[in-house]
Amino acid sequence: MRRFLAYSMPVLLLFAWLPQVLTRDLVTFLFFTFIFMVLAANYDLLGGFLRYMNLGQGAFFGLAAYIFALLLQHFPVFFLRLHPLGLPVAVVAAVVATAVFAFLLAYPLFRLRGAYFAVVTFGLVLVLQQAVLRTPALTGGSLGVTLPPQFYVDVQQAYYPGLALAFLAVLLNFAVSRSRLGLALHTIRDSEPTASAIGVDPFRCKRLALVLAAIPSAMAGCLFALFLGHLYVETVFGMEKTLLPVIMALVGGSGHFLGPVVGGLVVQGIDLGLRYGAFPVPALAIFGLMLMATGLFLPGGLLSVLHPRGRTAR
Repeated sequence: MRRFLAYSMPVLLLFAWLPQVLTRDLVTFLFFTFIFMVLAANYDLLGGFLRYMNLGQGAFFGLAAYIFALLLQHFPVFFLRLHPLGLPVAVVAAVVATAVFAFLLAYPLFRLRGAYFAVVTFGLVLVLQQAVLRTPALTGGSLGVTLPPQFYVDVQQAYYPGLALAFLAVLLNFAVSRSRLGLALHTIRDSEPTASAIGVDPFRCKRLALVLAAIPSAMAGCLFALFLGHLYVETVFGMEKTLLPVIMALVGGSGHFLGPVVGGLVVQGIDLGLRYGAFPVPALAIFGLMLMATGLFLPGGLLSVLHPRGRTAR
């Protein structure tokens, strides 16, 4: 842990300094990169340790974002009276609600494996989309939900919490990889009957991993809502929030705690180049080709070449 913190401090200081020299657009771009890194790192708690293709990580992100925004929209006076604790209280409420949702979801979800698990988690995002659209009196439906202007933050205020969240998400993966939980998850991945035979409770460990993966994503959703000020269904439950974190983790190296960081920088860097290049190309098409190339020629991701022994297995 000390070595991890020693190596990460210079990187954190570099990213903390960048807003002083970059344009507002690039600072905003980095903020969104941090949000996607959080989702990618949280995806890897299941995808890297258990090899579960979790396509529903964006569901926790979007659910917390909507709960947070609705609390501030419907009870603005209450949270303003709690100043300066109003926003933290709303965040805690949204994160706790999302964690409880993940806890309850584990019971039916972990009865599935393989393609069934991936399809059901992807369907979870679609179910939440429809739940928002079918309850316009509460959520605003297709018109979305708007936060009171008193709670708005600009990109300079959102940047540093985003950086801190990305760091904490990577630190969580590192801590789990060095813990008994990480060892138990790897044992479950290799053979669930063997894990049960040596005293590991597979369901309890998988449920804990799902809840741990939901919490930072929920916090990122709250910060995202605070920065945007107005939420639409497509904004928080879109395909970008579902597929891009998976692509980042796989390209960087699923199972390595730095995989989401490397993958996030590479994928977002390519996206930035395509967006402002001389010949704009649809980013999702390029990401699809990258995913195919990674699966065919580099199944362990970029870090399997740079650091082949740095995976989370012990």
